[in-house]
Amino acid sequence: MREKVLVTGADGMLGASICRELLKQNYDVVAFILPNRKSMVLDNLAISLRYGNILNKADVLAAMEGCQFVIHAAASTALWPRKSANIMNINFQGTCNVSEVAELIGIERMVHIGTASSFGNGTLQNPGTEKSSYNSAHFQMDYMQSKYQAQNYLLDKFQKNDFPIVVINPTFMIGPFDSGPSSGRMLLTLYNGKLPAYSKGGKNFVYSLDVATAAVSALKKGKTGECYIAGNENMSYKDFFKLACSLRNQKFNLIKSPHFLSLGVGFISSILARIRNRPPGISYTIARLAAINQFYSSEKAVRELDMPQTPIKTAIKDCTIWYEENGYLQTSNK
Repeated sequence: MREKVLVTGADGMLGASICRELLKQNYDVVAFILPNRKSMVLDNLAISLRYGNILNKADVLAAMEGCQFVIHAAASTALWPRKSANIMNINFQGTCNVSEVAELIGIERMVHIGTASSFGNGTLQNPGTEKSSYNSAHFQMDYMQSKYQAQNYLLDKFQKNDFPIVVINPTFMIGPFDSGPSSGRMLLTLYNGKLPAYSKGGKNFVYSLDVATAAVSALKKGKTGECYIAGNENMSYKDFFKLACSLRNQKFNLIKSPHFLSLGVGFISSILARIRNRPPGISYTIARLAAINQFYSSEKAVRELDMPQTPIKTAIKDCTIWYEENGYLQTSNK
């Protein structure tokens, strides 16, 4: 009899990839998504669909019954507004609910999808690791705070109750099935000629399918009570955008935006966003974040979870192809 895994947030970019990796490894998959939500990224998959909300324990219990494992990928990744009770509720209380139900029914292991920003970022020479202290509290972003608090809650549950938790901490993911679009919006903006400049900072970029592989591996590999940064290539924004342009035979003509100018645009955009009640193109806080190097090491995940390290150019290609095939982006003439 095949082991059964509940995947929350199964219709997100990472969740959809996790479902496919689970099927590839011969697990039965229960995909938990919000009620009345239809997503093409799960079409034609041999999975069971369950509808509900992680904020409702009864919904979670009904979905999780009969499962041996759970991969909790459901979250709000919204970065605006900076302070939001809804973001805190989904990311913290929702995680508490999923873990409490998992503990109640005796789940063998829960894998929680956190974020690398729960650890301190570093430089190219000394990238952040799982031992780097959280250093993003000063941004006062409820997304970061909620994910950090949820992670601490789960690790504390492990310490007190030996709860079988493993945390996967992705960096900035690029890949297919990004129907939001979420992280891939940056590529869409670039390719559609709506990105006039880049900032001085950088990120650690990772192929979303590699993160999915690490999450599924964590069901049996790795150590409970541990966190694993799931990343790959540390790149400046300039180098990332140059690579993305070259892969689509598009001329790289972006200019580097002075930091003071980015902050000014972000400040004005944030004020207008509050007046119009819609997300800004770039907020003041995002402008601040874009100026730093958010570099990390995934050495632990590679060593203990056998996480692949697919070149980021492959991630960009696959993301772009998926956007083209699904009508988000006009097909390139290359």
